[in-house]
Amino acid sequence: MEKDIRQSITDYKMPRYICEILCNHYAKAFLDMTIICENDTYIFSYDKKNKRRLVYRELTEIDKLQLVLTLIMINDNNCQMLIGAERYLIEPELIYSVRNRTDYNSIGILFYPDTTMTPFNIKLIRFMDKIGTKNKKKAINCFELIKDELAKNEIYRAKSIAEKNLNRFLNEKVV
Repeated sequence: MEKDIRQSITDYKMPRYICEILCNHYAKAFLDMTIICENDTYIFSYDKKNKRRLVYRELTEIDKLQLVLTLIMINDNNCQMLIGAERYLIEPELIYSVRNRTDYNSIGILFYPDTTMTPFNIKLIRFMDKIGTKNKKKAINCFELIKDELAKNEIYRAKSIAEKNLNRFLNEKVV
């Protein structure tokens, strides 16, 4: 079974400390990777291990909300590693998962540099628009509340809304 993915980028300068952090797998939210720099080209090789590309179209509304919360948590941890989300793309196609689960320990992001340095809050709003919700009023309202807070760059408030709604949806599901 194929495990490696290869990507390359030209005319990009990545800080050396980011290469070190990624190649030594200190930032656990990313897929294991190696980076080779030849001339002005970086070649990234990724090891998916037991992860497959996340099939976001098959996710429930609860899973999507969990994914949004997981991405906020990943951003928090990556910022502590000095790799803010403005440095990498956040796209549904770059998210890998164990058995299509969306919890923190099941997710791996394929690191690919964002040359536009778009802020995390904007990326997450766009990500939420892409994964969408299935016309369930509660989920749509929840996503809109989160996006409203993100638009104001209130990431911790957005995280709080996501956590509260996730807990409420899980409690309703159990009852």
